[in-house]
Amino acid sequence: MNCNEVRENLIVLLAEGHTDPAVTTHLRQCSACAEEMESFRKTMALMDEWEAPEPSPYFLTRLRAHVKEEKDTAPVRAGIFAWMRRPAMAVSMAVVLAAGALIYRTLGSGVPPIQPGPAVADVEALERNHEVLVNTDLIDEMTGGPSDDVVDE
Repeated sequence: MNCNEVRENLIVLLAEGHTDPAVTTHLRQCSACAEEMESFRKTMALMDEWEAPEPSPYFLTRLRAHVKEEKDTAPVRAGIFAWMRRPAMAVSMAVVLAAGALIYRTLGSGVPPIQPGPAVADVEALERNHEVLVNTDLIDEMTGGPSDDVVDE
């Protein structure tokens, strides 16, 4: 094993406890990896000793008081979307919006279909003419090309 592979798995090795014989052999031979492992062990030992401080018994009471104070002193916002805070108004606006969408889909958009321009019409006419000429023997008759009546011997 190389050092990169061992270093990627050092935390897993510390957490689970079981070791791969190749990792153990590498740690005995490589002093840099062994130092890294020892550093992780010390860090984990410090983390085990650390205790989170207990909050003050009045913490939640003071927090609620501050929140209430901020709520009371905050200005009432009246804006364009203030009506959305009232449920009845919001529901009625949603119904109006849904009805408008339904009417729009039912009656159609009222926009006439798009007519192709003259260039598109010319290309379509050329395509139709090409199909007619290919499917007939008119070109062969006009150019004197091969015909079904003439049999090659």
